[in-house]
Amino acid sequence: MKPLMLALPVLLALLPARTVEAQSISEREQYRSTKNFAIELRLGPYSPGIDEEFAGLPADQRPHQAYFGKDSALLFQTEFDYQFLQEPGSLAIGLGVGYLQQSSNAFVEPTSGGAPTIRSGDSTGLKVIPLSLSLVYRMDLLARHSSIPLVPYGKVGLDYGVWYVTNGNGDFAKSPDGGNGYGGTPGWHAAIGLSVVLDVFDPGASQALDSEIGVNHTLAFVEYGHYDFSGLGQSNKLQLGDTTWTAGVMFEF
Repeated sequence: MKPLMLALPVLLALLPARTVEAQSISEREQYRSTKNFAIELRLGPYSPGIDEEFAGLPADQRPHQAYFGKDSALLFQTEFDYQFLQEPGSLAIGLGVGYLQQSSNAFVEPTSGGAPTIRSGDSTGLKVIPLSLSLVYRMDLLARHSSIPLVPYGKVGLDYGVWYVTNGNGDFAKSPDGGNGYGGTPGWHAAIGLSVVLDVFDPGASQALDSEIGVNHTLAFVEYGHYDFSGLGQSNKLQLGDTTWTAGVMFEF
């Protein structure tokens, strides 16, 4: 919740002073084409929870932190929504896909026991491709029937995280016991967010964009979510979950 609380004053500050006296969004809706779909583009920090099962070990013996450090990587995501209900609010089914990459120099395998501590010149990388199916509710009644362009929303759904580890040659890495360096982990997610309708900054340009290419509304948003890639009871899984925030833009059409 904290990122949303911090972002709310920023979103409010973006609203032009003339918004209070401006023509309401609902009055402009009569000039809009119908909308049934939405596309989101977003990014945010993400740190896969691979080390959760190794929490009792020293930091240098936790595999993910030992290889890639404590810093989060950027997770890029896109989502396509079908809005099958418009009243009250917007209810949609969303399909999402993302991409995260972390890389580092690989360790030299020790010649006699103990954990490796020396880096080699070869690189190793972790790639994660999260796939999601979401139910999305956007409470856009206020934005559509007043001059206050704020849209709170919530999401819940199922996920599947495809992951793989590469070696210096770009091939799939193998563990010392011969295990493959790729797989998938199922999970679920829940998120809340707040959007601001950007149409209020230039209503004329917004209406032109709608008439020319069918983009009804453009929104900027911040989102706070929990992603639980813990396997849904699956054994021998790689945990990939995190609780984090994202920000992005959405186009309704």
